[in-house]
Amino acid sequence: EQFRAEKGWVDPSETPIDAPGMLKADYTPGDLGFDPLGLKPEDPEEFREMQTKELQNGRLAMLAAAGFLAQEATDGKGIIEHLTSMS
Repeated sequence: EQFRAEKGWVDPSETPIDAPGMLKADYTPGDLGFDPLGLKPEDPEEFREMQTKELQNGRLAMLAAAGFLAQEATDGKGIIEHLTSMS
């Protein structure tokens, strides 16, 4: 967490009193410079598109997890029990 804070946020001692938590001008949220496979697009527009796709994928995964929880709440059986009973 300290690495992310130092990479993205202006040092609190250097910010105005009325603007706590200022982001650095050259910082893009979510871009910590970790790309060992070289998958990050160089074009900023392609990067924004990739960010959007990742966000949508995460949101879909959260909906799926909510569906698993709702199913378990209705009949008391977990997802594994449902999968094994189907075969």
